[in-house]
Amino acid sequence: MTKTEQEFLRYIGKRIATLRRSKDLTQVAVCALIDMEKTNLSAIENGRQNVTSLTLLKIANAIGVEVGDFFIPPKEDRDKGDTLKT
Repeated sequence: MTKTEQEFLRYIGKRIATLRRSKDLTQVAVCALIDMEKTNLSAIENGRQNVTSLTLLKIANAIGVEVGDFFIPPKEDRDKGDTLKT
């Protein structure tokens, strides 16, 4: 895996974790909703596991956001120039 790919996975995982926490949901709560092991969600949020599009959809539905929200940095990060690099 290239450094760019690793950074991409870490970015997506960080966005998932940030959005989940903003909804006051624990990893355990989300996992219960989507029938996933907590270790898998933790690996995704830490950028150690490549997540499928269907898993992104399940996580988004569980936390009440759109899948696209995982790819868009919050406004305060965009204002600082912190964006997803491809």
